[in-house]
Parts: sequence; structure tokens; C-alpha cells
Amino acid sequence: MAEKQLESGSIAFQTEGRLLQELGERLVASPQIALVELVKNSYDADAAMCAVTLGDRGRSLVVDDDGVGMTYEQFSTRWMRIATGGKVKDRTSPKFKRRLTGQKGIGRFAVRFLGNSLELDSVAYDAGRKCKTHLIASFDWIKLDKEANLDDAAIPYKLFRANDDAEIGTTLTISGLRVGAQETQSRGFRTAVLKIVSPLRGLDGGRFRTNESSDEKDPGFQVTLPGTDSDPSDNLNLATQILDRAWAKLTIDFTDGALAYTVRFHDEDKPVRLRTRRESFIRNGFVADIRYFPRRAGQFRGGEVEGQKAWTWVRENSGIAVIDHGFRIPPYGQDDDDWLSVDADNAHNARTWRSSVSEKLFPIPADIASSGENPMLLLPTNWQVVGAVFVESTPVGSRIENDLITAMDRQGFLHNYAFEQFTDLVRGGIEFLAKEDRASQQRAAEREAREASKQTRAEFREAIKFIEQSPTIARADKTRLVKEYAGLTTKLQEVEDYDRVARQRLQAMSALGIVSGFMTHEASRIFASLGDVLPELRRISRNHPAIRRDVENIEKAYKSLEGHLEYTRTFIDATQRGQVAVFKAAGQVELVIDRFGDFARSRNIVIESDIARDLSAPKMPVAVYSGILLNLYTNALKAILAVGSPKVQQRILFRAHNDARSHIIEVLDTGIGIPPNLRKRVWDPLFTTTSSADNPLGTGMGLGLSLVKSLVDSLKGKVSIVTPPPGFSTCFRVQIPLR
Repeated sequence: MAEKQLESGSIAFQTEGRLLQELGERLVASPQIALVELVKNSYDADAAMCAVTLGDRGRSLVVDDDGVGMTYEQFSTRWMRIATGGKVKDRTSPKFKRRLTGQKGIGRFAVRFLGNSLELDSVAYDAGRKCKTHLIASFDWIKLDKEANLDDAAIPYKLFRANDDAEIGTTLTISGLRVGAQETQSRGFRTAVLKIVSPLRGLDGGRFRTNESSDEKDPGFQVTLPGTDSDPSDNLNLATQILDRAWAKLTIDFTDGALAYTVRFHDEDKPVRLRTRRESFIRNGFVADIRYFPRRAGQFRGGEVEGQKAWTWVRENSGIAVIDHGFRIPPYGQDDDDWLSVDADNAHNARTWRSSVSEKLFPIPADIASSGENPMLLLPTNWQVVGAVFVESTPVGSRIENDLITAMDRQGFLHNYAFEQFTDLVRGGIEFLAKEDRASQQRAAEREAREASKQTRAEFREAIKFIEQSPTIARADKTRLVKEYAGLTTKLQEVEDYDRVARQRLQAMSALGIVSGFMTHEASRIFASLGDVLPELRRISRNHPAIRRDVENIEKAYKSLEGHLEYTRTFIDATQRGQVAVFKAAGQVELVIDRFGDFARSRNIVIESDIARDLSAPKMPVAVYSGILLNLYTNALKAILAVGSPKVQQRILFRAHNDARSHIIEVLDTGIGIPPNLRKRVWDPLFTTTSSADNPLGTGMGLGLSLVKSLVDSLKGKVSIVTPPPGFSTCFRVQIPLR
């Protein structure tokens, strides 16, 4: 039997009066943020001043501004309409064309968080009535909460024709306070509010500065709170003086996918820049101004602000804030916030970049990742920076999803693609600053070295002049002394020339470290294709004896190269992961011999290992240990090949043991040896004793032993040349602390 329809139609949602309580108490996380929401309304109303005071002997909170006020029509259609779309459509204020901070049409209900009743008193010019009007409305939140239907939650109001001399503006009086008068007068409350409504002045917001396109010049926006007319942290003159003395200034600009980092150091004339492009998820982009204070000697010396006072100011204002539409967004940059993970990485002594920009454009070379030259060691902490990132988030209701969107409780942004990109690009700027800070320190050291050299040459010249003019020194002695000082000057110049060339070549070699990963990947791809072809070559060679030997040679080379590539991939992967572990020494030695022993064995060179199978190396990066072994092994091979055609069989011996404090590994060879007077020089970059044009391993670039020393130093160990046992000409000993 078919059902009989009783009725049809449509039905609207119904809401109870306590919805206003939910809106007021759920949309904000603290009384400070609730007050800020009211202050923002004053800013959007083109006020130049917003004064927050205590009234009725501390029993009420009064928020008074000199903005454009509200007419009855504006009150009824905007203030009294929940989640109005007015501010979504109109994104600038009527008078000064400020970028509006409000966006959801519900922030005003934050007043419910502060007290149980509200009186709104507003004077405005009503263009429709062609006069000034005076509106008074009263809100009893406790009574409104009890209404069963929000439609019945009526608000009593009165509208008057105001006198012509009445001052335009709005006053909100909040009674039945839920926040004590003592708390609103505390320094902590004032500081929290002022840091949001008056973000640190002296920083440059770039294109997000106050809009000056209006007919009237924006006079700015001032906020005063109970207990004081101003706050020391908002002193523009003091802020400017200290910010101008920063060790470095980092600026970031991200506009329409174009990303630009710029770092300018206090003692250098030219800034350092990096530009790239990224697909943008942030509609309006962002601008950042970040000042770096690493607490280095003499930073505030000779300035207008005394050093201790300056450092106290830096400490109180440290962190990287986010400024949205002119107001700070908590919690970014607050004392307990680490939204860029810089403090976490410093605490864990992280050695690798976090940002995708850094990983792609300036990766950390493997040879310095574990050394003191790693720029990550100079990654600024939140206590060392004073800065802000300026943005304009998208209003809720604009139907734009891929953008920065403020969370409903005014605490941060929603964690979407735009926010992930935002943190990634700002973090990339901080890492670029760390990289350039390391480079700046190196440039400073080079300048000091040049000045010292210049001073030394000047002193030599003065000494020669003194000798030549001295009446008490015999002519023969003068000739001898002048010749010796002139010789010293020549040697000094030679050392400087060597140092300059060495640095240039080392920079070129460090670039190869970046290229090696790419080349290994490409070689592996080509190698895999060769492996697919080999079976077909073998089949063809059966019918073509002329190419059979060539195919056999290709197969041998293929197997040898296969081992080399596998080792290289393993080494690069381990280096990038920073793989730290306790491992058996014998296994690592055998891996090197297995992968690279064919070359030695084909030349009748015996490779031996005298290491107990259960001997453990200290906990350390496996790739570092392997790199030390490989470089000492190839160094031994070159030394043996430099002998020429020896009459006896040549040997390379690995041996290792642990004593009470150290892991000791030695590599011995029967090569040409190292003269005692050159044993200090072999650690210098580009110095080599195996430069032979007919050496199958090449002429030697003098980097192997320098790299070994760098790796051992990074482990706080020691590498040295010791007296070899009978039958060997050289013995390199590496000592690595067990703990």
C-alpha cells in the first residue's frame, strides 16, 4: 500500500540564544586576544586612537576610539548580522583605505569572553539622514543565553540626532568583568596585547605597509592600555637604533612565484642575493624583514644605545613574528614558539638543511657535513633574531582554499599547502642566512690574513731601511741582513700565492661533491642499459670471433664498474643520511678491498688485513670511516706505483686494534715513502709526493690526505705518520676516541 503524503515544504535552521556564548568563548583563546578583536574593529573603522581604560572604579572595561562610528543601518546590517560577508566584499576601510583585518563577521562577539554585559555608544555621520547620529545599544549576555530562539534575542537600542559638535567615534563599555582589573593592568597583559596590535616598529613591511592611496593621509594607529599611556617595547627611536646595529639583515620577498633572498652584513657594502621560482600557493605572497644578532664582540660598540640595554631589548623582542593585515598572529614568534624548528635543530645539533630551497640550490657538501665548517652550526636561534613576516591572509568565505587562512580561534593559520610552503620558504631564508654567515666569516678571516701580511711586509721594509741607514752595522753584515729580509718577503709572497691557488682549487673540488651524486645516478642508469645489452653482445660474439675478445673485456670492465658504482651509491646514501652506528672495522676494510682490490691485484700488489673479526669501531658515521679508509688506501697505491718497476712484491697492510681510549687503525705500504722534512706538508691541500704523469691513478691532486685529516679532526681524533715496522716504508696511524 503506497504511503500517503501529509505535507511538504522547507525548513530553516534554528538557533538558541546561547549560540552567542559559544561564538564568544570558542573563537578566542585568551582575554588578550578577545580584547585585540575589539581593537581591530577600531582599526577597521579608521581610528587613529584606541584607548582601553578601566571605568566604574575598576568594575568595567572601556574601549574608546575616534573612528568613523556606526550609523543605525551599519549597526543593524553588519554588527547585528552574524558572519556577515561585508568585509569579504569590501577589503579596505572607507576613509584611509586600510586593508581590513576583520573577515568573518563574528570577531565582535569576543566581547562575550570579557564580561557579562556590553553598552555600545557610537556617533557617526549618517549620509542618508544628512546629520550626525548617536546610537546606544545594550547587550545583556546572561539574558540572551536563556532565549530558546536566537530570533527572540532582541537588543534594545536608542537612536538620537547628535549635536553638530559631537565627536565621532565608538565607545564599548564592558561590565560584569570576567577578567580582573588587576590582570588588565599587569605588564604581562599589556605586553601581550601591544605586541599584537602594535607589532615591532622599525621593521620594513615592504608592499604591506599602510596603504597611502586614500585622499587623506593615514595618521597611523595608536593603542593605550590601563596603567600606562605607552610601552617601552614600542619605542620607535630605540627600535630603529638597535635594529640598524644588527650583525646582518635578511629580507625575503615572495611575489607571484618569484622568490628572492637578500642578506646584507653590517661590515660589508654589497648584499648577497639568491633568486628562484616556486609554484605559489600563497595568493598575496609575503615579505620578511629579519635582523640577526649572534652576540658577537663589539656589535653595539660605539652606538647610541649602551650594549647591555641593547641586548636586553633584543632578548625581549626576539623571535620571528607573523604580521597579518598589520596585526600580529599568535603564537608565531612568542617565547615558547618554534614554528621554524630552528631551536629544535640547534638542540639536536642537526647537520642537514630542512628547507627544500636549500636542499636544491645550496646543499651541504658531504666532505663538510660532519666538520666544523658545516653552515648548519651557525643556524640562528629564535633568541638571536628580531624580525617579522608580513602577509595578507584570505578571508574565510572568499572560496579561495590554497592560501593562508586564519584559524577560527585566532591562533595561527590552518595547516594547508599554503602554510607548508610559507614555513618552508621562510626557513629557507634562515638557512641562506646561516650559509652566508659562514661565508662572511671566511671572508673576514681572509681580510685579517691579508692585513697581517701587509703589516708584515711593511715591517720587513722598515727593518731593511733601518739596517741600511744604521751607522753601527758593518757593510758586510748589512748586505747579509738585507738579503735575508728580502728573502723572507719573497717567501711570504709565495705562501700567499699558494694559499690563493689552493682555495680556488678547493672551491672547484667542493663543487664536484654536489655533482658526484648526480653523476652517480646518471652512470647507474647508463650502466643498467649496458647490462641489458650484454647478453645480446655475447650471443652475437659466438658468430663473430673477431669481437669475442672485446666482448669479454667489456664483461670484465662491467663487473669491476658494477662494484665501484655500488660502493659509490652506498657511500653517497650513507653520507646524506648521516648514518651513525657502531660497526665492525674488519667488515669496512674488506668492503674497500673487495670493491677496489682488482686494480692492485692486477699489478701484483698484495693487500692484507690483520684485524680481528669482532673488533668494533666507535659509534660514528659509517661513511666517514669508509672515506678515511678509501683515501689512505688510494694514497698507498699511488706511493707503490711511484716506485716504478720494483724487484720485490709490493704490499699494503690494514691493521687495527682498540686500547683503553681509542680505536686505532693503520695503513702500511711499501711505496716510495715520505721524507721526514715533508711529513708536515703532506696534510696541506694540493700538496702531493706522487705526481707522475705515467701513474695509472693519475697525477694526484693532493686532496686525499687533507680530506683524511679533516674527517679525523671532525671526530676529535688524530692522524699521523709513524715509524713503520721492518719491510714497510710508510705507516699512517688514525686514532679515534672510543667515547
